Amino acid sequence: MEVEAGYVDRRGNAVAVDAGKKKHGGSGIKATLFLYVLMVLRSCPSSANFSLVAYFRGTLHLDIVTSSALITYLVGAISFFAALMNFISSAYIQRTTAIFVFGPTVVLGYMLLALQAHLPSLHPLDCEINKEPNNCEPAEGWNLTLLYVSLLVFAIGEGCMRSCVPLLGGDQFSNDDPKESQLKGRFLSWLKFANSLGALIGLVFLVWIENNLGWGIGFMVSALVVLVGLFVAASGLPFYKTHKPNGSHLTRILQDVTSSKKRQAAIVDDIELQETSTADCVDGQDKSDRKIISTTQVEEETNVLILMLPIFISCLLIYLPFTLLMTLTIQVGSTMDRRMGATNISSASLIAIPTAFHMLMQPCYRRMLTPLLKRFTGHTHGITPLQRIGAGSACGIAAACVAALVETRRLSVAEQHGLTLTGAAVPMSVFWLVMQFFLLSIMDVASFSGLIDFIKSEASPQMELIAPAVQSILAGIAAWLACAFIQLVNRVTRHGDNIRGWLDGADFNRTHLDRFFLLLAAFELVALINYAFWARRYTNKQHSSA
Repeated sequence: MEVEAGYVDRRGNAVAVDAGKKKHGGSGIKATLFLYVLMVLRSCPSSANFSLVAYFRGTLHLDIVTSSALITYLVGAISFFAALMNFISSAYIQRTTAIFVFGPTVVLGYMLLALQAHLPSLHPLDCEINKEPNNCEPAEGWNLTLLYVSLLVFAIGEGCMRSCVPLLGGDQFSNDDPKESQLKGRFLSWLKFANSLGALIGLVFLVWIENNLGWGIGFMVSALVVLVGLFVAASGLPFYKTHKPNGSHLTRILQDVTSSKKRQAAIVDDIELQETSTADCVDGQDKSDRKIISTTQVEEETNVLILMLPIFISCLLIYLPFTLLMTLTIQVGSTMDRRMGATNISSASLIAIPTAFHMLMQPCYRRMLTPLLKRFTGHTHGITPLQRIGAGSACGIAAACVAALVETRRLSVAEQHGLTLTGAAVPMSVFWLVMQFFLLSIMDVASFSGLIDFIKSEASPQMELIAPAVQSILAGIAAWLACAFIQLVNRVTRHGDNIRGWLDGADFNRTHLDRFFLLLAAFELVALINYAFWARRYTNKQHSSA
């Protein structure tokens, strides 16, 4: 019986070719249906993660800097665990095992958050922080520790599913078959659509539940939604096939960097052993050849990553302002006029507008814009991944500039109405924030996915699996650096004991957030100039070597 090389079922048994085609629903299409449902139900609550900053500020009464730092810590932790799970599911355990062992921690994280939001003893007394920003007692001690534990537990499961669900879906299609490779590309496109659909639902309905029915109910609904998604995905276990864990390319590359001298000594020993006897000469030569070929391949992959290193560092700097711009925009939106007809909306829900736009534009981009750009650039995808990263960074600069202009006007309106010391809501529509959300969403789609496509286009096929892991590591480091950045800026801008920092306190009407947005714009501009230098240098090197 012929089996598919490298593939196993949920029990670790080899998958027969004929049985695989029939059982997996025609090249894995049936198996991916369960993953689409999981992606929709997972992204529904996770899309509202940035709205947690409203919970930190409104319920736990944390100040501006602490709330922003917590979100950046959370984003960084999710990215770190996504990279870690990419490594673990390739080297040690099956992707299905990773999803159903670590995925439920998302449910546990939401339940801990719901418990804290529901029990009065686990959070400070109720207080209108927008009306009395200086009189609200912030969470501290064990209550703050419970929050950290909840976010950490949530980050483990969220990172796992973010990394392993696309990889598990890709395992359903063989790269050796051109038709299945095409189906794999379609799967990834539909998975992005499912992710956007879930995000749209979460940003509209789940955020409304959190802001109108209470955070406790919102967190419990989030836990139930993810739990249903895991049950649906578990019902597809008989149909899944997955790559047998056989080590990670990242491990081999790190070993190549740290132990090159030992490897060279081993090769010399192999050559010396070949000369000891005629009988062992052939076998020794074959083993040595295999070692040298494997070593050469790893060395080539290592050299490719070393050449990409300046691009990686440049992207890290490009990513740094993103999380801060997003979380601060959502926070400042809570101080504006949030009325839409007879209802009040959350500023986080405004992200649904660019999300819906991207859902509609995805097919138009592939069918209309890509062929048009291809005529001018000659590139298969219209523009190169490096150009996409640069375009995303340019949108980041524009978003920071727009945010600074809007914040300048908001502070002016607050001063005109005498709201500078009261912290009350400013009579200025929250829809002023739509443009910067739109630009930030373009930056997210272009820069973050552009780096993954860049790695895949430049590296060997065996290294494609580590592309999302590299991007996640860079995004995580950038988020953690953003946390240090906002704290450093706030500390540096304090002049003496009586002069506040730009972002001190919980009252946005007394901050200099407009200056901070301008600083982020300047930082992003410098990051783009630096990136353009290294991207041009890398492109020139590739052309000269070709």
